[in-house]
Parts: sequence; C-alpha cells; structure tokens
Amino acid sequence: MSAASTLFTGSGRLAMAQPHAAAPPATLSPWALLVRDGRVLWVGEPGDLPAEPDPDEVVDLGSVLVTPGLVDAHTHPLYAGDRSDEAAARLAGDPYTGGGILRTVAATRAASDGELVELARLRLDAELAAGTTAVECKSGYGLSTDEELRALRLIARAAEGLPIRVVRTFLGAHAIPAEASSASDYARTVADEMLPAVAVEGLAEFCDVFCDEGFFSLADAERVLGAARGAGLGLRVHAEQLARTGATELAVRLGAMSVDHLEQLDDAGVAVLQGSDTVATLLPAPALVMRDRLPPARALLDAGVSVALASDANAGTFRGWGQMPLVIGLGATVLGMTIDEALAAATSGGAASLGLSLERGRLAPGLVADLVAWDAEHEGAFALQLGAVRAQRVWVAGREVRPEG
Repeated sequence: MSAASTLFTGSGRLAMAQPHAAAPPATLSPWALLVRDGRVLWVGEPGDLPAEPDPDEVVDLGSVLVTPGLVDAHTHPLYAGDRSDEAAARLAGDPYTGGGILRTVAATRAASDGELVELARLRLDAELAAGTTAVECKSGYGLSTDEELRALRLIARAAEGLPIRVVRTFLGAHAIPAEASSASDYARTVADEMLPAVAVEGLAEFCDVFCDEGFFSLADAERVLGAARGAGLGLRVHAEQLARTGATELAVRLGAMSVDHLEQLDDAGVAVLQGSDTVATLLPAPALVMRDRLPPARALLDAGVSVALASDANAGTFRGWGQMPLVIGLGATVLGMTIDEALAAATSGGAASLGLSLERGRLAPGLVADLVAWDAEHEGAFALQLGAVRAQRVWVAGREVRPEG
C-alpha cells in the first residue's frame, strides 16, 4: 500500500506540463509536491508548503528532472508476427498498402490467447518502464466480429495487475479483410454487428476508423462512427495519413475527440480544427520510417489547436514500444515544436486526446499523482539525447512502480 501522504521534493526542475495555451510553461525549481491518497494535494515552492501534519513519507529527488507520467494516446499492442522485411521493402520503394495489415491479421488470428496476452503485456510493461503511465490500446488485427471481441478482451487481460492506465479503442475498421466483398459491405458489418457487441460487453471506450485512400471512404467512416456514437463510444479517426481526404472535416463535424496522423493536412484542415474541441494527435515516428510528409505541428499550435504526441507503436510502421521519450525529442527536432510544447503534447495533450484531462497529464491539485524522475536535469535532454533519456523512477497514483521486465 502507498503511504496516505507523501511529500516529494527536489532541487532540480519540476515540469508540470501545462497545455500549450497556458503560457508561460510551468516549471518550478526548487519544488515540493504533496500527495495524499494517490492524488496531488498541493504543488509549489518549498517555502510555501502549507501547514499540514507531517507526511508519512518524504522523497527527495535531488537535481533530476521530474515530469508528469507520459500519456501515449495511440498504440496497437495486440498482434503476432514480424514485418521487418516489409519495412525494408517499403524503404526500397514498395508502396504502403493494406496488405501488410492483413499479414498481421493472419498471424494474430493464428496465435493463441496466451501468446497474444504475453506479447501485449510485454509491450505495456515497456511503456511503463519508459515513463508512460497511461496508454491507449487499439484492436484492429482481428477484422471479424469474434476476433475483434477477442482482441479487446485480451487487451484487458494483458493489463490486469499492471498499474498503467489503459484506454481501449475498437478499430474494427482498420483494413478490409480478404473475405469481405467490399469496403462498404465490411463497414456495414462493423457498424451493424461488431459495434453493438462491443457496446453490450463494455469492451471499449472509443471507436476508431482508418479513413484514407485505399482503406475506408468518408461514407464508410461516417457509417461506422455514427453507429459508435449511437452506442455511446467516443470517436477517434485515422485521418489524412496517406492522402488529403476530408476525414478531418468529418471528424470535427461528428465531434471526434481526436484525429490522428495528419501528415497530409493542409491549411484548410488546420482552419477546420481551429476553434474545435478535437485534438490533433501527431505521430512523427512512423512518418519518418515511411519517409512521408510530416504533420504540420507548428501551424496547428500557432492556430491554437490542442496537440498530442503519441508513438503509434504497431506491427508494421513503427515497432517502438516504450519510445515516448524519443517521440518527445522528435516533436521538438523534426516537427518544429519547442521542447515545452513537445513535453506538454506527450502529457497534457495526450490526456486531452483520451478524455483524461481531469485525471492525468499534469501535476496539479486533484489530479492523479503520476510522476517520472528522469536521468536528466533539464527537459532539453529529450531533444539532445533523442530517445536515450531514461526513466529512473516511476510513480503511479503516488505509488512507486517497478515494471515486470
């Protein structure tokens, strides 16, 4: 059991990860943070510590950098098989199509429940070890009613006993399975058969659709997302990754919480997101691996759009489990973000993308006390060391955790 109250202190930097619009960035040095029953009670300068009964525990973190727990708002953890050869072929010039996803679907369908749970658990543990304390987990490598339901159930099994906060997303409309007669017919199955089954069992909090050239059309996506909204699920959309399709406009019109990828987004798309409540979740790592255009992070931030950074760890385009520190560095170095913006996008931005802003993503009174102490003294290390910054210690709800690996 964690202590009823814990006082964390440090002579170094505490980055509280305020959202982009809340300038100037909130960083304290020195600092103190009081936790009671797993939530932040107070944070500020040590000299302003309120008169409270002595805490049950005091943790002095010295000069190291401390941040909120990271939030990875886009991952695909439940799959089997290897597609490294496909990545090499793509880098040699082969186009990206849905064929690779279907290859993973075949391997995942053939794998046992135990094998898939073990693989997913290792991936979640890698996330936790690298400072991620909340993660979104998609299905999408089943592509039939039975297999998609199995995937969502197995994600829950993989997360059992792990302190990481898992948000499940149903992605039945990830690709068109070989047995489907058409994308539209399969989208109808997703909307009319799969979604009601997911909702009845309470297997997911969100529904996602890969709305893009060669995958699902705007009409297909609207059918699926409309059914999801009617079933009480939140909406997410894979949008504008391969082509500019108008998926962003559809997502905003339907009230999606997040549009993800956005490599092909133009000024008109940025304008659509401006003033909306939809978060732009950017995934720089797979864009680089695929030698694609990069999402317009600077334009989105300058327009006041809420931005999240996520890994998109998956089977075929970026297999970087536990690489959110790298993603922060990529946001700052290749997407034109400041390091404060990138860190906020990987914490408070990710929380906003998952509807967790009142729970996680910042170090503020009332929120869950998820903290990470890093082997660095300044947040600039995420850019300078590009993936080499390591989490020394991790606390979830005020309790120190040690990953199984």
